[in-house]
Amino acid sequence: MKLYSKNTKLSITIQGDGSEIFDYSLPHPIKYTRNGNRYTLEYAIKGYFSTKSSYEYLNDIIARFTLSMKVLSTNISSTEDTGIELSYFKGLKSIKRANNYEKGDRGEDNVFWSIKLYTEDLIRQSGEGNLIAYSLLESFAFSRFIERSKDKSTLKAKCRGIWEWYENINWTIPTRKGKGMSRQEGAKIAHTKLAADTKAKVIGAIEALNFLQEKLSIVNVAKQAQVSKNTAKKYLIELGLKK
Repeated sequence: MKLYSKNTKLSITIQGDGSEIFDYSLPHPIKYTRNGNRYTLEYAIKGYFSTKSSYEYLNDIIARFTLSMKVLSTNISSTEDTGIELSYFKGLKSIKRANNYEKGDRGEDNVFWSIKLYTEDLIRQSGEGNLIAYSLLESFAFSRFIERSKDKSTLKAKCRGIWEWYENINWTIPTRKGKGMSRQEGAKIAHTKLAADTKAKVIGAIEALNFLQEKLSIVNVAKQAQVSKNTAKKYLIELGLKK
């Protein structure tokens, strides 16, 4: 990513009919181009995006686009057009708002979860149990998220962590149980669901720590998952990560 002396132009190519612009209350683009069943939006974003924090913020907005609709590619360049603040895109989904992960219990790294959801789409398309090529994850990440030479390893780490996670569970997608048909079944499942949700928090914390290459200690897992140390220890043992 270059250090621009002007505002930044963000171009996003989306597969859809254009109604997504209104569905997510997107700001008016400086340019709209359609080609068949896809279209490209161009926005002038206020700022140079030359610092690590602003770079991560821009990638987060791109990730929220991918969580909200079918994004095919993104690109940035310099522009002299008047830029708008990134807060104008607040109508887009984030992990906290995504239906797939209620209450955002599993972390708030939208880039990570965008790649993860893409991987699950690949698994559904090819059928559970079939190997997914690692290169597909990297292609997805590099074509959508903005990379600088020194940050390329960060995207690779996210892709590698996700790929290895699904390889370890034989390319399956964990399912969630619904409510029972009777009061007794409902009470039993409610108890089971609470335990499953807690376990999901711990698993999510482990995934996050793995791609961040942080130590899988009881303290770190408990803090990341926001559970007690005893609970973190219990599931680490159950998952075979601690004796």
